[in-house]
Amino acid sequence: MTTPMFLAPHDQRADLIQVDRALDSMRDAGFDLTAAIGEPLDNSIEAEATLMRVRTIFGRGKKTIDRILIADNGVGIEPAKMHHVLSMGYSSRYGERKGLGRFGVGLKLAGLSLGERIDIYSRQTGSTKIYHSYIDLQEIREGKQHYITTDEVQEWPAEAAKLMTGRDETPFASGTLVVFGKIDRLSSGGTYGTSLDQKIAELRKFIARAFRTYIDTGRTIELDGKVTTLHDPLFLRDNPRIISRYKPLDPRGELIEETDLRIDGHKVHVAVAIVPREFRPYSGAGGGTDHKGHDISEFQINEDNTAKISILRNGREIYYDIVPRLLEGGRSDKVLRYVAIEVSFPAELDEYFQVRNVKRGTEPVSKLRSELREWLKAPVKQALKKVRADWKETEKRKRLEDGEHTETMDTAARVFPNFPRGIAGRGATPEDEERVVEQAVVDLGLDREEDAEKIERIREQIRTKPITLMGGSWPGKELLVIDHLNGKAAVKFNLRHALFDRVYLPLKKLADEGTQNLDPEEITDLARRAQTAVDHLLIAYAHAEAMYPDPERLDDLRTYWGMFTEALLREAFRDQ
Repeated sequence: MTTPMFLAPHDQRADLIQVDRALDSMRDAGFDLTAAIGEPLDNSIEAEATLMRVRTIFGRGKKTIDRILIADNGVGIEPAKMHHVLSMGYSSRYGERKGLGRFGVGLKLAGLSLGERIDIYSRQTGSTKIYHSYIDLQEIREGKQHYITTDEVQEWPAEAAKLMTGRDETPFASGTLVVFGKIDRLSSGGTYGTSLDQKIAELRKFIARAFRTYIDTGRTIELDGKVTTLHDPLFLRDNPRIISRYKPLDPRGELIEETDLRIDGHKVHVAVAIVPREFRPYSGAGGGTDHKGHDISEFQINEDNTAKISILRNGREIYYDIVPRLLEGGRSDKVLRYVAIEVSFPAELDEYFQVRNVKRGTEPVSKLRSELREWLKAPVKQALKKVRADWKETEKRKRLEDGEHTETMDTAARVFPNFPRGIAGRGATPEDEERVVEQAVVDLGLDREEDAEKIERIREQIRTKPITLMGGSWPGKELLVIDHLNGKAAVKFNLRHALFDRVYLPLKKLADEGTQNLDPEEITDLARRAQTAVDHLLIAYAHAEAMYPDPERLDDLRTYWGMFTEALLREAFRDQ
């Protein structure tokens, strides 16, 4: 028989796939710009490229991106395979787990998620010929494209000619150019839209982090003409930006612990580190300020108060976010922002990490998560302890150098510029400021010769700080004395007052010396004493108001007091 058995009549048969509709539906496969560009870069690395370039072609007014070009100097694609490269499901490495690809859909879904056309041009090593293949959804819908073909072309597209040359402008001996065209899903605008500049900035961050292993081993990736330098969340690899900015210093992360977990005969490497000490200079820095007060947001230290997990598959990052139920304490400990965790695994363990086709997103299966969670307990705890110990050492040194209230005054200096400037003491002159300094010398019992450096420090603080705090000692019931100077204030508190003598000074001693000389009962008693002191401070203020016949005129005072206290405490405890 020439007709297969069980073949249905023609009117009872259907195509396995409605190509145009299927491809349209695949456009929502979960790729954003970063994940989409990652796919051709993966292919370039697989093709042994050492130089990769990504170039965005903007539309009129830079409100849209019309095309994205991805070029490399890899070995190129065999002409006989060119037309297969854009065929859905085809991969020369289908199912292979040694490289970065596997499923045969990445490049196609990536390109179509952004636009309706993908072009590929390639020249193989040892050949002078350039070949071209493409897929165009519009042509498929209109019945103009039924197959993917491979055709020889005379040269690279004009807009890509410079991309296909070395840094010395010598033409690549081989290479591949991918063009994501007819882009209709990248534009600026809309109330909640993300600007194209921001999307490009996010793409640069993604490339720097996701491909750090390959950048670190000699590959160069350019984005719009600028070389992308690697970003290592653990700060253990060389980062040219950090090296050039901070030399002769060399800020490095501190490796706390690393290990290899054995899973089905394969290694899962886990490492825990803390970011460089220069990037966590004091409690409250928030991950956005270095030891000199300079902005370091570009180094991506976690701004959301928790440790993000970087997961690498065959050296390429496929996940950088929170892994649910992996760390004890969840998001509650803000110091976690300074803890970096890297998990690296071979592709043979894809099922254990539930890897998705888009190479973005992964989650260890329950048993593996439990094993990781158990191992991470000790090094993460050690990392948090180390960060806090460093801060304590820094604070102690700063108190010795600058005075014991420097940290509090610095907090005020960061917070108060956001509030209206005080109106008390307007018109105060430098002479008035100097009189306050002179009175402080008397109240603090300072010697003009022996304490000359300390006196000069007080003078500078009164001149520059919004609030200057000083401890003094004098007879009387005053809790504190305040001198207002053009919106600034010099505050002297009376160390003979019970609040300071019975509560503040014992707490300060505990903070300076630690708990080693105290038993638990003494610590508990001190905590209760502090709680009682706060209660009584509020009660005393309330009764002080009662001494005025019209306390309602103090409403604004209460509001300002509460507002300023709230802002200062939130800033002071940002990392606690």
